[in-house]
Amino acid sequence: LGFDGKLISVRAYRRIKSLMDKSGIKVDQDLDLIAMIWKDRPPMPSFPVFEHELQYAMSSRAEKLHNVRQEMLGKKADYLLVNALDSIAWVLNIRGSDIPCNPVTIAYLVIDLQGGHLFIDQQKLPNVLLQKLEQDGISVAPYSDVRTFLSKIDPKDSIWIDPQMTSIQLYNSISTEKIIEQRNIITLLKACKSRGELDHIHRAMAKDGAALARTFMWLEDNVADGVSEVDLAKKLAFFRSQMEGYHQESFDAIVGYRSNGAIVHYHAQPDSCATIYPEGILLVDSGGQYVDGTTDITRTFAMGDASESQRRHNTLVLKGMIALARAKFPKGTKGIQLDVLARQFLWSQGLNYGHGTGHGVGYFLNVHEPPQGIVPGLQERGKTELLPGMVLSDEPGYYLEGAYGIRIENLIAVSQVKDGFMHFEMLTVYPYDLQLIDSTLLSKEEIAWINHYHQMCYDRISPHLHEKEAKWFKIKCAPIG
Repeated sequence: LGFDGKLISVRAYRRIKSLMDKSGIKVDQDLDLIAMIWKDRPPMPSFPVFEHELQYAMSSRAEKLHNVRQEMLGKKADYLLVNALDSIAWVLNIRGSDIPCNPVTIAYLVIDLQGGHLFIDQQKLPNVLLQKLEQDGISVAPYSDVRTFLSKIDPKDSIWIDPQMTSIQLYNSISTEKIIEQRNIITLLKACKSRGELDHIHRAMAKDGAALARTFMWLEDNVADGVSEVDLAKKLAFFRSQMEGYHQESFDAIVGYRSNGAIVHYHAQPDSCATIYPEGILLVDSGGQYVDGTTDITRTFAMGDASESQRRHNTLVLKGMIALARAKFPKGTKGIQLDVLARQFLWSQGLNYGHGTGHGVGYFLNVHEPPQGIVPGLQERGKTELLPGMVLSDEPGYYLEGAYGIRIENLIAVSQVKDGFMHFEMLTVYPYDLQLIDSTLLSKEEIAWINHYHQMCYDRISPHLHEKEAKWFKIKCAPIG
């Protein structure tokens, strides 16, 4: 069995090799088989790297590196190998555009107790940023030099690696046998957002909500003539791009009309997408990357008169989303313990959805960020303790194949209350479609929660809107009853 060892983690390699050994099959991890036939392979991306300014990053590069080194001392590690691109971006306060929708740059980083070593295409670094990195003890070397560096580490020294994030090829390059295999501490440090970062995210959410309002107001004005799913996604990206601090979309928008909404990870294509008309249900899942936060929101809209079953299914989903958002839970709680809160009302009707309820979200970084998550199974993210500052999505759904899809998603942050208990702080602001809500299925507490939420949406978003837009938006934020 042959494969490219640059693309297989240590953990995955060991699992594969264990299975193959039982059958007497040899494993070769040094075969880049694709390179033998991919003659027009494009070069590595080389977009410029830029600094994430301190007013948004909140902690300096030196502070973050100091905190990492304190953790290294506790593990008695002389070196820390950092492979995850978002971890490199976070700890060095840098961003890039090498990966679509993710503001990261392709690099490796090795941190030691005095400095650090960044392996990157140096042409991507502006001179000013290069000088700042060097001032903070970070030397820069070519991207391909990382294996040579690892092979020259003193055998007396120890190195900390994350077996889930480190390739088997890099692992085999390490000269010392003193290897500490644990989750990279940066993964956890960047997952727990500071109060300052959360305050910035609130501002990013308000801007994002204004872009959504302009998009859906435009849709209402033009849907009678038909609007393609692709054109709606483009219009949403355009309105986001007009907002201060916008960088790019955080993922390719999922715009699913009617039966396409029932395809969980649907991606509209120009030659095959549906045309939206004033009838049926529309699901829109999208997000933006801003210098002050990453957004991810899903809303489901009735484009015409909603049926009783559509309103019932949507309300059951909404009740689950609210139940999770309102949860209070003790310290030590893991995501797997909360997942049922979002499913309970669907389960009571013999209904379910086939995806996790929540994933971690980065701060002007990857929209899917480990280690936390809210899932029904025993995946790693479901077994991670929820800690103050962690940002997650809250996104139950229901999908009727061939007919329509419903998903409602807000981002929430873990916040400490008192006596060791936690709750969630609401980050996302955009109202729910009142046409799809059956208020007879809601409790008084749920109605009060929605009405309070809608008022909050109007208060935070309307300052970003023009007078005509604000009037339209006030109707969308009307209270139930």
